[in-house]
Amino acid sequence: MTAFEEIHRSVTDADDIEQVHDVEIPLGEVLRSLVSHPLQIITRWNWKSALIGAVLRASFYFTVYQAAKENMRAALTAAGVELAFRFFTSGASGSIVQSFRHAAPAWLATLFVTVTLPIISHAVEYATHYVQEVYFHGILPGSQNNGRQWAFAFSVLFSALSAMFNLFAMRHGVLLVGAGQETKSLWADFKKIPFLVWEFLTYLPLLIIRLGGEQKLAQAAGIMCLFAVSIGSVLGLFRGKWSWAWTATIGAFVTLFVWTLVVAVGSKLLSERERN
Repeated sequence: MTAFEEIHRSVTDADDIEQVHDVEIPLGEVLRSLVSHPLQIITRWNWKSALIGAVLRASFYFTVYQAAKENMRAALTAAGVELAFRFFTSGASGSIVQSFRHAAPAWLATLFVTVTLPIISHAVEYATHYVQEVYFHGILPGSQNNGRQWAFAFSVLFSALSAMFNLFAMRHGVLLVGAGQETKSLWADFKKIPFLVWEFLTYLPLLIIRLGGEQKLAQAAGIMCLFAVSIGSVLGLFRGKWSWAWTATIGAFVTLFVWTLVVAVGSKLLSERERN
């Protein structure tokens, strides 16, 4: 059998979605692959996402606990718990996100990842910190000033944004594991991340600006609303409060609107400067 014949020609035949070399794979086929071959999530466990995710989340929890004026032992305990379980869940999440990097349509894949992954990961996060503070508070001190509630709420928001960014980065060939020749070293990925962060932060504003220039105002408004509702739904769901949902939705909408104006003004100034 030739090397060409050994290449899987369909998602159904492939044990790993990375063995399918199509530029675009229907979202339904990606989901079917993950359900039919769940072992690929483990064999392609993303150690890059695990390392980065664990360190960032531990630092995040420590910072929020300190801002909430929790004692140092509680802050260090929360950071340690987050570091331990995030190392495993972030690796699995990274593997799942990577599976969607060729999923089409891209906007629906992004929406799916943004909503579903935070739901799964934060269910584990909530249970882990709850058990630690309720059943092991004698040896692992918990928060006294609602530090856990604030950290959890902001963590949900961070997860939604990080899921978007991870998928965006992986579509650009960064943070990949088990992707053959497309897989690069962690250092090579790090060198590309600053540029990708900027491109990610300006992607939606530039898309909205382009649609506005083409008089497609309904589509531009739809993107802004969809982004805001996605963020608000995830945060409201995990806080279990309607007030958090609509507040986060409005906040996300206003933030994106203002940032789009900033990018529009910045782009115009740069264009004029280049002409001169």
